[in-house]
This record gives sequence, C-alpha cells and structure tokens, in this order.
Amino acid sequence: MQVQVITGHAGTGKTTQLQAIQAELKSQGIEAPIHIGASCTTPYFLNHLANQAMAGAKHFLADDCTQFQIKAVLELESQGEKSGLPYDLIVHLVRQA
Repeated sequence: MQVQVITGHAGTGKTTQLQAIQAELKSQGIEAPIHIGASCTTPYFLNHLANQAMAGAKHFLADDCTQFQIKAVLELESQGEKSGLPYDLIVHLVRQA
C-alpha cells in the first residue's frame, strides 16, 4: 500500500490536486470517488478503506481527513503485508486545513 498525504493551508488547492488525480484516473477508465474523511469516525473511515480495497479498488481518494485518520492509515501502511490490504493499493489523503 502506498499513501500520499496532501497538506497545506486553506485555499492552497489541496482539493483541486485531489480532483486532478481523480480526473487522471477517470481518463484511464478508473472510477475513484472522493470520500470525505470529516464525515465519519476514524474506525469507520478505516473500515471503509478496507472494504473498498477488498472489493478490488486500487485507488482510494479522501478529502478533509483528520489528523487521526491520516495517522491511522500511515500506521496501516507501516504494517506492510500484515495490514491485510493489497500491496498495490494507492491511497491519496487530503488533510483538513
């Protein structure tokens, strides 16, 4: 699993960067919805990520993620194969401003 965290202050174009990633994936025929981290708890967020990965998603995009959500995903990444998530999963997270 690879994790990319996009950070910056409000108005710096973080969400625009995430939307550009989504558009690039769409041009390759890959549908990847943008999930909103702040709309759910960290355990729910991690469960949703795992469910998407197990359903075959290769990309997970999330905007407005909390510090706790990002830390939890990075901890999963550090577990490698032990995380149970596919090695080819790419996660793009935008941190809350």
